[in-house]
Amino acid sequence: MILNILKKQLDESTLCPLCQAAMYFVEADQFDQDVQFHECSHCQHQVFSDTKMVCHCASCTKQRKKMMQETLQQEQRKNKIKDDIVYNLESLSLLHKLFLLALLDDRVQDNLVHDEYIHWDQIKYEYISPNYLFQYALLKELIKAGILVAQNKHDDAQTFYVRVRLDGYSEPTLFSLAQQLRHWFYENLSLGIPYKTTEEVKDVLFLVLYQEIIQFMQMYCRTWGIQIAGNRSFQQFCYRLMDNLAIGQIYYLIQTALEYLHTKKALQPRNENFINTNILKKTLEQYRERSVNEKWETSTLPRPMNLPLSKMSQIFLFHFLSYDENIFIQPIWRAWRKIEPRLNFYSIKRCMYCGSHDLEVDYDAADYVSLICRNCKHQDHYFTQ
Repeated sequence: MILNILKKQLDESTLCPLCQAAMYFVEADQFDQDVQFHECSHCQHQVFSDTKMVCHCASCTKQRKKMMQETLQQEQRKNKIKDDIVYNLESLSLLHKLFLLALLDDRVQDNLVHDEYIHWDQIKYEYISPNYLFQYALLKELIKAGILVAQNKHDDAQTFYVRVRLDGYSEPTLFSLAQQLRHWFYENLSLGIPYKTTEEVKDVLFLVLYQEIIQFMQMYCRTWGIQIAGNRSFQQFCYRLMDNLAIGQIYYLIQTALEYLHTKKALQPRNENFINTNILKKTLEQYRERSVNEKWETSTLPRPMNLPLSKMSQIFLFHFLSYDENIFIQPIWRAWRKIEPRLNFYSIKRCMYCGSHDLEVDYDAADYVSLICRNCKHQDHYFTQ
């Protein structure tokens, strides 16, 4: 910047904003235009009355270079994200779709004000999943896969946007994502299915009910000020129990074991190295072994009314599987025998005339479905039971 200095006078009443030294008041001209500004007597920082003019002192030049580098790095990060794998919503696992719907369903609706972000700090203590550790693990999985991306890398509030494709759009709105998920989970499979095989549904069923068991344990122990959680060994043991017992019967076994252990003061306040989990597992194994050998009849404990039902459990058990509270008081194999035929039918359905999977549901009853092929317009009728 070329300036023709006309007058330069020390103004001790004005201090430099950078180093607090006294500044000169300078009168100059540039291309026959009058220019007035203050210049620091120590670091040469300049303050112009015209906002269009900028200072070129060492400090300001360094600051501009830093801002340019940060802008360049931000652009590089954006380009890197574009090069990374961006999943289609349909390709996500059933569990991840269920978790996303639980996050969005109550907050992203056409009659509610919402933005395009998931504000985790505002919702993380709500009953999205049966227990917080499971909820946090699912969040980490989505972040690691690049499905949830932090709005700001240094944002302590943890604000995320969902990075998936939907119907060919690389950046769908949260409302369109929530609507598609609602179609899959709420429309009785008539608007598409969120799973690939019935085994995937069965795996999620066992996992959700197992997390319900963990929630029950934690609720019981919380009243005594005792920590407890699940681990891989305890999960495998619970899965074996679930092959034969109803969830309500497992509740009863856990309640009995916990009250016995608490009476004996065998539980520790902190669950370090899963000490409480392992003690409970060993006690339950002994109970189960005796009940089988001596042919005890295990009582069924209804799901406690004061135990909050998570959003994931509501969606999956009551809406998607169209079941009710009986899912907790009968063996899973009996419930699965009722659930599986319809799920299996929708996972393998195709046009009997041309083989296309692009079918439209014309009529859908509890055990009867009428489908029209969008490819050849052929109509087929099926019994799902």
